[in-house]
Amino acid sequence: MTPRVRVATCAKLPEPDQDAAPLAEAFARAGVDAQLVAWDDPTVDWDAPIATVLRSTWNYAQNLDAFTAWLGRVAAAAPLWNPIEVVRGNLRKRYLLSLASHGVPVVPTTLVEPGGELPFLATRAVVKPEVGAGSWMTKVFEPDQSDAAAAHLAEVLRFGSALVQPYVASVDVYGERSLVWIDGELSHAIRKSPRFSGDRETTTGPFDIAADERVVAEAALAPVASQILYGRVDLARDASGQPMVMELELVEPSLFFARGAGAADRFVAGLMSRLR
Repeated sequence: MTPRVRVATCAKLPEPDQDAAPLAEAFARAGVDAQLVAWDDPTVDWDAPIATVLRSTWNYAQNLDAFTAWLGRVAAAAPLWNPIEVVRGNLRKRYLLSLASHGVPVVPTTLVEPGGELPFLATRAVVKPEVGAGSWMTKVFEPDQSDAAAAHLAEVLRFGSALVQPYVASVDVYGERSLVWIDGELSHAIRKSPRFSGDRETTTGPFDIAADERVVAEAALAPVASQILYGRVDLARDASGQPMVMELELVEPSLFFARGAGAADRFVAGLMSRLR
């Protein structure tokens, strides 16, 4: 019998999914019937016992309650990858505070809950939602733009909690490095340019994974490494050149399959080994 899986996307993608074609081709090579379906399509029988792998569900931040309910429904019917416990824990970026408390270097982060106020902006700063995908509602402000930053923060807080972080200058030159994890190991790395609300993603690479970046990425992944099929650690370098975590993506990250030789095939093989 031909194995079947569902690849979860959303009904209206906010931007093209560059991983879709390489992944579909890898599923075909493996002889897997992989159906691309939108998580927010009410006509899909999500109670059917068919495994689901999260991919481009990129509108979940604007529909968080519905998405979390859908996750529970899907995971109750058949295996979900990544596992629901990992996904739930990664939806809110306050995980950065937890990583920091365990000694993982992260970009300094202030969590602002609804009703809270903007912290003092001593330097250029980024204000963004705690729950978000892509660059949704992410903006950068100069220290003399505190009124505009406060207004944007108030808008973000209408949807939930917010993060305020210093702008990391190294992303303008060295770039933000995204280290991709597939089936138990770091696979490849790409460079991303700074991205804010309304911007398109710009990437280059692949690049060799620097030794110090590998150490930080593996430390960030350590608590969940045995549980996940895929993940991505986005890193930047601080003023002293040391790598720190910008984001740990375990829900629906782009994995840049086209930039990592054999990456899509390893993804499919890892998924199918978990479903046997």
